[in-house]
Amino acid sequence: MAGQTVASLARPCFDAPEVKDNKAVYMHAQRSTKTFRQILLSGIVGSALLIGPTSLSVAQPETSDQVTEALSGVTTTLTGTYLSAKLAQDDQDLALAAHFYAQALEKEPENSLLLERNFALTLAVGKHDVAFKLADRMAEMNALKEAARQKAAKLKTEDADEDTVSVEKQQDDDVDHRITPMVHLALGVKALKGKSYTSAAKNFKAGMDELTNHPVDLLGPAPLRRNLNNPRLLSASAQYGPFALISQTVLHAWAVIGQDRKNLGAALKTLEGFDGSDVNQFFFSLHSGLIAAYAKDYPKAIKYLQESLEADPNSISTADALINALLKAGNEKRANEVLTDFLRSAADREDKMWLKTTYGALKPVASSIRSPQDGAAELFTTLGDALSQENAIEGGALYLQFADYLRTNHDQTNFALARLFERMKQDEMALTHFDKISKDSAIYGRAQRQSGFTLTRLKRPDEAITRLEGLLGDNASDLETVSILSRIFQSEQRYRDSIGLLTRGLDSLKTKRDIHWSLYFLRGSAYDQVKDWPNTEKDMLAALKLFPNQPTVLNYLGYSWVDRGLKLDKAIEMIRQAVALRPYDGFFVDSLGWAHYRMAEYEDAVNFLERAVELRPEDPTITDHLGDAYWKAGRKNEAYFQWNRVKTMQPKDDLLKQVDEKIQNGLIDTQDPSKKEK
Repeated sequence: MAGQTVASLARPCFDAPEVKDNKAVYMHAQRSTKTFRQILLSGIVGSALLIGPTSLSVAQPETSDQVTEALSGVTTTLTGTYLSAKLAQDDQDLALAAHFYAQALEKEPENSLLLERNFALTLAVGKHDVAFKLADRMAEMNALKEAARQKAAKLKTEDADEDTVSVEKQQDDDVDHRITPMVHLALGVKALKGKSYTSAAKNFKAGMDELTNHPVDLLGPAPLRRNLNNPRLLSASAQYGPFALISQTVLHAWAVIGQDRKNLGAALKTLEGFDGSDVNQFFFSLHSGLIAAYAKDYPKAIKYLQESLEADPNSISTADALINALLKAGNEKRANEVLTDFLRSAADREDKMWLKTTYGALKPVASSIRSPQDGAAELFTTLGDALSQENAIEGGALYLQFADYLRTNHDQTNFALARLFERMKQDEMALTHFDKISKDSAIYGRAQRQSGFTLTRLKRPDEAITRLEGLLGDNASDLETVSILSRIFQSEQRYRDSIGLLTRGLDSLKTKRDIHWSLYFLRGSAYDQVKDWPNTEKDMLAALKLFPNQPTVLNYLGYSWVDRGLKLDKAIEMIRQAVALRPYDGFFVDSLGWAHYRMAEYEDAVNFLERAVELRPEDPTITDHLGDAYWKAGRKNEAYFQWNRVKTMQPKDDLLKQVDEKIQNGLIDTQDPSKKEK
């Protein structure tokens, strides 16, 4: 659909989220994700849920302390607080969920499940001291329950209903098998932080044994079995499933080496025995290498780190550790070969620049992993970031907070936390973590670019532009920054600035490759917004020349031709190709429906536009298109219904005016795009 701006159409070759210029879509999405939080934070508790009579336009608290203050004095019930906690958790609002679980626990302090939920959510929002006190309570409760079980087993009263006892025991055991690994993980991390390595190793080993001997059925009911990548499933796995077993195994190895560097053999043996998948080869080989390097056994470190780099040749952390180990072992030749290979890899450009700057002189540097705490934090950062990228918010937050607890204010952890808060739609918190990243870090530029989007969402676009212009300077060859800044310009309707910046970026290229299609696309769409059709068409064709089957460009150019009544046969074929490549993209399906409309094939138009509205029910332009198609197909009542729906979607002023006229007078020739001159 050509009417959609580039900010919401394109995700170029650079990893950055969209800046939406489609105000209706953006505002609808924001409302739908925040409504529950706003109602809770502006209302009072009824018999079960909170119903909010006050305005929803007030600024929303983000930290757990702000949430507690906002809800102080609100009357609660156990049912109400528990249901509110569950709803907040479903909405991935961890601070709000933690608040309500804490209230529920106050009302039923001996409830094991509430205690576990309160611990996990309290830790996930960064309240470490409170969380570890809860872990101590869970450990005490488990000990008391185990003592009670042993006493009951000795008594074995004859009049007991064995079936009832068996069911209750099974339910208790299921809860305990979920809680116990979390208790050992938390107490192990706390001991590791305090350098009580023997206690840490004991707890991690107990956690490993519990996870191995009493595995929990994570899949549960049939719906979860159909989606093994379900975010809840992944978060559960991080706490008492396979992810947790991996974590506690690696943590145990770090605790063992922390006791004495002479324990290297025992630590490495802990990491043996897992399957030989690429993921496990990368992960366990990496930590085996880091542990060996910490023990100053550089030949072993080199062996394991080489295996890890072979599993993932683009890993900056592995390349860094391997080159440093080689240099400390005196093997400058091999170190230079690894550096050269990495510079040729598909790794991030800034990672390559940082590695080249750090090791260009082929001199060893201080290791980034200087203690078992650093090694454990590296583990939690890697896994926590991976979980949050899969939208497993609770599991990701839990691991990243462990990382921050063990290695405070580390750049990689701050970046991962910032991205996590972005996914939780807490942009102020995200910006705080982006701004903690040091200027000499390999990810500083990435953080600055990402914070540009964050500032734009916070309605501070001028700050975003100033920040990105400072990062860019006179270096228009920094195409990632050029791409992001140009999109922010477009989101602010500064199309001429976007065109000028993109032209500078394109002029900096000696050779244009397929990955540069997005720069032409971005510039072409900006030309489209200033009504420069010749240059729009020219840039879209240039993008297709670089990347002939790029579906976004096929759709945009095809739609533009259809909307102007140009090259209809070729246009509809291009749009069909785009839809075939992305059949679930509502904008593409809309383009195909609109093409049939322009060709007066109204029944076909209705079929495709109905599908487009199913895929994008919040988009006013697609809904308006469906209304027009219904009118032409003789389904006038349905047309009026769709046009009235458009008015509820906060359309732009020109579309609102057109819809009002159609509701008043019906679709007349002067409003009908199919009657435009071709």
